[in-house]
Amino acid sequence: MNKIFFIAAIFSINLMASEPGAIPFGRIVDLRGEGFISFNGKTREIRKGDMIEQGAEIVIEHHGQVSFTDNADHRFHLGNSSSASVKGNTVELRSGDMWFQSLNKNEDYKIKTANALVSYQGGEAVLTYEAGIGKSQLMVINGIMKLSNLLSQDLNLNVSEGHFSFIDTAYEEGAPRDPTPVGEKTYTQLVGLFTGITPMDKNSVTVFKEPVAEKIERKIASVHDEKKIEVKDKLIEDYKNNLLNLALKSKKTNDKKVSQKNMKPLKKLPQGTPVFVHIYGQKKGMSTLATSSSETMSKSRAPASVLEQEATVEKETVAAPYAKDFKKEYKESDKLIEELKKL
Repeated sequence: MNKIFFIAAIFSINLMASEPGAIPFGRIVDLRGEGFISFNGKTREIRKGDMIEQGAEIVIEHHGQVSFTDNADHRFHLGNSSSASVKGNTVELRSGDMWFQSLNKNEDYKIKTANALVSYQGGEAVLTYEAGIGKSQLMVINGIMKLSNLLSQDLNLNVSEGHFSFIDTAYEEGAPRDPTPVGEKTYTQLVGLFTGITPMDKNSVTVFKEPVAEKIERKIASVHDEKKIEVKDKLIEDYKNNLLNLALKSKKTNDKKVSQKNMKPLKKLPQGTPVFVHIYGQKKGMSTLATSSSETMSKSRAPASVLEQEATVEKETVAAPYAKDFKKEYKESDKLIEELKKL
C-alpha cells in the first residue's frame, strides 16, 4: 500500500511540474545548485526529472548548473548565472555559458543567441554570450559547425574542431571572425566553467594539444639553433683570422723571396784576374789590375750593373761619338796634296 502511494505521489508531482496541455520539449537530467523554469508567466523551482515545456525558459542561479535533454540524442549543459529558452529543434542561449552535445548526425539542430546562429549535425561545442556587449563566442570541440550572423545569415563560415570564432556587433559589422586554433590552456579554461562534464570522445582533448614529439623537437631545435649560431660565428671569426694570418705570412715570404731573387750572388775573383773595362766612346781596352781580394770585391761589386748593361749593348750596333777613324781622312788629304803638286 505504501509503495503504491509513493508511486502515485511521484506521478502527481511530475504532473504538477508541467502545465496542462503543454508540449514537452525534454527533461532535466542533472542539477547542481538552484534554478527555475518559467512557462506561461509562471515560475517554479527546478527539480531533477522535471519535464521542460516547449517555449519554457530555464534560469540558473550563481554557482549552479543544470543538464537537460530533448530525448533525441541532444544534451545541453547550462552554466552558472546563465539562462536559455527552448522551442522545437532550437535552443536559445540568452546569457551565460552553454556546452551542447549531440550524437544525432541525421538531423539539423540550431543553437542561437541574440546575434548569432549555430547550425550543426552531431558534435559538441561551448557557446558563450555576453549580453552586456553583444558578443557570441563559439569553440568547437568535435565536428564542424556553421556560424552565422542571426540578422544577416549570408555572413557565415564553418568552424571546425579545435577552432574558435566569435560574432561581435562592434567587429566587421557583425561578420564572424575567421576561425583560429585554440590552445590547451584556453580549452581548459572554457570547459572548466562546467563541473563534471566531459567530452563525448575522450580523445577530443588531443585536438587542442600540440603533439609531444613536435614540442620536444621544437624546444631542442631552438636550443640547438642558438648554439649553432654561436659556434658558426666563432668558426667564421677564426676562419677570417686564419686567412689574415696566412695572407700576412705569405706577403712576408714573397717579399723575402723577391729581395733574395733581386740580390745576385757576388763571385769572388782571384787576385790578378783581368778585368775588362769598356769606356763608351773609346776603343775597348784591357787592363790587368793587381788588387787585393777586398779591392776586387769592391771593384767588381760597383760596376755590376754596368757590366750587365755592357753585355746587352754589345749585341746592338752602338755608334760611339768619338770612335771615328781620322787616319783615313788624313791619307785622303795627303793624296790630294800630292796631286796638286803635280800640276
